[in-house]
Amino acid sequence: MSDTSQGVGWWLAWDGKWYSPESRPVSPDPSSQTTPNGDQAAEPGGTAADERGVQTKTRPKTRSRVRAPLRKAKPQATPAAAVTPLMQAAVARWGKQSASPFLLGEDRVVVRLAGAAVAGYVRRGRWAVLATDVAAPPWARERVLDELLKRLKQDRLHPVFTCVSEAEPYENRGMYAMPIAEDAVIDLTSFSLKGKRMANIRHSVSAAKRAGLTVAPWSPELAEGVAEVSRAWLSTKHGGEMGFTLGRFDPEEISSTDCRVAVNAEGKAVGFVTWHHHDGGRGRVLDIMRRSPEAPNPTIDLLIAESLLGFAEAGLREGSLACVPLYRGKMAERLYPTASLRRYKDKFNPTWEPRWLVVPSRRQLPGGLAAVARSYVPGGLRQALRGSH
Repeated sequence: MSDTSQGVGWWLAWDGKWYSPESRPVSPDPSSQTTPNGDQAAEPGGTAADERGVQTKTRPKTRSRVRAPLRKAKPQATPAAAVTPLMQAAVARWGKQSASPFLLGEDRVVVRLAGAAVAGYVRRGRWAVLATDVAAPPWARERVLDELLKRLKQDRLHPVFTCVSEAEPYENRGMYAMPIAEDAVIDLTSFSLKGKRMANIRHSVSAAKRAGLTVAPWSPELAEGVAEVSRAWLSTKHGGEMGFTLGRFDPEEISSTDCRVAVNAEGKAVGFVTWHHHDGGRGRVLDIMRRSPEAPNPTIDLLIAESLLGFAEAGLREGSLACVPLYRGKMAERLYPTASLRRYKDKFNPTWEPRWLVVPSRRQLPGGLAAVARSYVPGGLRQALRGSH
């Protein structure tokens, strides 16, 4: 990918970038016909080779026969190698929501739509679980939403959009939207640690620095220390890591995020946070937060505060501490502690913006919620509840 053409065959894409010849999308030749097993089909009245290689004359069909419909193959997760730079660029540029980076992932079925739009979903039974809205140019969003819904219907899948910012486009299509979470959004154009509202964070940052902590960007030299912090953190979580819009630690991919590492006076990593890009690089969303057992209590406060200050200084527009689900009772709290998480994030004085979950109809809400839960918890709800003890 380049801002200018690098030679013969380079092509200009919708995002204003030039791409190499080998990355150009190739469509099948419409003039070629193949049989279901991939062999070249013979034209009516033409010739075909039998299994001995002998050319035989084929007769034109004089009347049609009723055949059983072919069973359509189930959509399969898109391998990481098949997710092209163009798909990644579409999500990075057109994904406006803090959950947009999670349209792509290791277990996603990625769907390319008109206008270079991209959607990705996790399949759970007959449900296609999407993190949020389709990543699409503003002028194409209505059209590509219709296209996506049509594609999913053809695949006999029910869509569930986990966390969208506006319910109206879906309700206009007869779907059912339910308030599901609130996004902790921070205006980076005015963010600082000054004022009474930020006193708690300001004191935590001062305490962390007095304990000898500093914040550094991720580097290969810190990779092993960061991995050790993650292992130590996971050893205290009997239910293991969740998934979907809650990132899992992957040492191979952490360098592609904005990762900030807390380092003690001896130069040892004792905590880290990761942030994903969205909205054309103008926004960041918090993902992983982890510290080692021996790290000072204000370690994460320091990491988040220093990250936000750095983003603001770099001219970014918006930071998100990610969505917090609405309180749904004690059983839901055992699975995911929303009340304490909201109290923690509220220390950074965010604006809480509503988010909706969308399913085709109200009667399908229980099935949609169950599919979302299975997307987050790899081992199932029972394992998650056992691990919460």
